[in-house]
Amino acid sequence: MARSAVTDPIRNFKFKVNIIPTGKGSGTPRLSQVAGDLGSIGFAVMSGVSVQNEMIGYREGGMNTHPHKLVGQSDFAPVTFSRGVFYDQAQLYRWQQFLHSWNQASGTGSTSVDNDYRCDIVVRVYDHPVSAGNYQTPANVNGTNPNLGNVRLALKLYDCWPGAYALSDLNAADSGIMVQQLTVHHEGFYIAWTPNEIDKIDTK
Repeated sequence: MARSAVTDPIRNFKFKVNIIPTGKGSGTPRLSQVAGDLGSIGFAVMSGVSVQNEMIGYREGGMNTHPHKLVGQSDFAPVTFSRGVFYDQAQLYRWQQFLHSWNQASGTGSTSVDNDYRCDIVVRVYDHPVSAGNYQTPANVNGTNPNLGNVRLALKLYDCWPGAYALSDLNAADSGIMVQQLTVHHEGFYIAWTPNEIDKIDTK
């Protein structure tokens, strides 16, 4: 018996990344001025988000069978973004360079909040054309299904900054493309699961 509605898990290949500088001051230079439009670039791969909660063991006299286990700090693993290398698109490299300059207090306005090298990153995951509709009338390219292109999951990473930047190898015997990778450290994430949460993801 055919299913009348699709209950497949969300696919992992249709997503959009928006990198948002958080500086709000009036000094110079600004990250958006140095790095360009970070929100307009696409990515081929994003590593998963994860959190590890520290366990603190506490031993008590008279309780000899096992220690009490208390919650310690939470540590958020770095997230890596990968994309091809394109002519005159140096946003990720310049973000990394801006961090380096800021750390050395070089340039003008180095004490301004506008020099903040951190960004928030919002990721939206969209419907796959099949999982957007049902098996009798799946979503399709002519837009007849209103669910086509709806955001089904959103994530926000807080206070991100470049931890590592890398370019792929060069090889005269190969015909592949150059890939750049940016690994960011962050201080937590929020996952929006419902339509109401997704609509408010930018303000979280």
